[in-house]
Amino acid sequence: MASLRDSIFSAPATFRRASDPQRAKWARTALFWLFWLSIATFPLGQAFRETGPILCLTALLPYHYWGYKQSTLRRFPLKWLFMVFYGLICVKTAISLDPRQSFVYVLPNVWKGFALPFIAMECARDARDLRRLVWAFAIVCCYEGLDGVYQHATGYDLINRTAIMAGRLTGSLSTYRVGNYIALTLVPAVGVWWVLRRSFPALAAWKRAAITAALLAPGLYLLVFAQARSGYLGFAAALVVLWVLLFRPRWYWLASPAVLLALVLHFGPHRISVEQAMRDGRIELWDMAWQVIQARPLTGWGMGMFGPAFKALDLHPVVNSTNIQHPHSMYIQFAVDTGFVGLGIALLFLYGMLFWAGRHHLRHLPARTGDANGEMWTLGAFFVAGWVCYLVEALSAHDFLRTWWMAVSMGHLGVMIGATVNALDNAARPAPAPGGLT
Repeated sequence: MASLRDSIFSAPATFRRASDPQRAKWARTALFWLFWLSIATFPLGQAFRETGPILCLTALLPYHYWGYKQSTLRRFPLKWLFMVFYGLICVKTAISLDPRQSFVYVLPNVWKGFALPFIAMECARDARDLRRLVWAFAIVCCYEGLDGVYQHATGYDLINRTAIMAGRLTGSLSTYRVGNYIALTLVPAVGVWWVLRRSFPALAAWKRAAITAALLAPGLYLLVFAQARSGYLGFAAALVVLWVLLFRPRWYWLASPAVLLALVLHFGPHRISVEQAMRDGRIELWDMAWQVIQARPLTGWGMGMFGPAFKALDLHPVVNSTNIQHPHSMYIQFAVDTGFVGLGIALLFLYGMLFWAGRHHLRHLPARTGDANGEMWTLGAFFVAGWVCYLVEALSAHDFLRTWWMAVSMGHLGVMIGATVNALDNAARPAPAPGGLT
């Protein structure tokens, strides 16, 4: 007990004597575990989603101060895309139909969304980091899924006591759009199979499969019974990407997902049928959005201005509420808010990141057995697929600045960037210099 007390009291002096690289190492360790905890506690409530990114920033800033030269951000070649895209958001907030309303709409996402790629990319320095992050997502899938199972059995979720909503599970997020969240979470969690193979090589394949199934089955249950069609599509697209990256199927096998989709649409539940999709309220929103876009096709109306814009044009939704603030498609929203010029910039950012990371993963996967750096490429592929899940969900899910959705997806983006940058560096420098930052 005395030695622990002495260590605590001597910590400030030890910190003052430490070199900048050592301070940076400590800051990055704190950053990683704060980010890990923010993932693991995300569904528990708004307080966790608010404080997690703020605490991460308190570690990121000193890390960049003492160790920017060794940071992932400094070595990331496409950092200029962040400047262009975030600059677009700033301009379209200032030059808006209602700048004050746009500012209120954008501001909470500065630390809860826009900062997360920079946090996450510093938390994916090696395969050990990625294994730990995969475990975080697997844990979340398990307990949030179990919450959904409990809700299905009792009518209320265990964490927030939310009732089943319109026959659909909500989990602890208190909305059936939890299906979109759990889809994003499940994608990296699937990587627990590879983590178990690496951590327990003597474990029989059927035992690894049983453990993986036990961890992921509750999340899959929640995904199915939340009935979020955008989540279904995103998760399916992510699995196809993983299939291509990790197993390289022959070209003619790539037709099988399309055949499977056609069968599901024809024989599956009525909610995911083509007939139901054609009666969806999104059709009315997209038609209204097109009229709004035509009024200002190049410059748009400003961030978050879909509602004020259609009211200014005297458009009146019939199926949807007059208070709706977004057109239920991120891409259409960018066309409304920033015009076709801004949409082009947004697509350059979103898909430029995917093309850059996907190209490198295609080149290095599937990895050879026993290749230490190959493990990093393999686990990084799950976050590439996670980013694809987000981009597909964005076709028909939320608005861009839906805080919880943006937080998870921007975390995936950052980990994807960090895994790619550091895997490339590891390939160029297989033996890290002694005493380097970890």
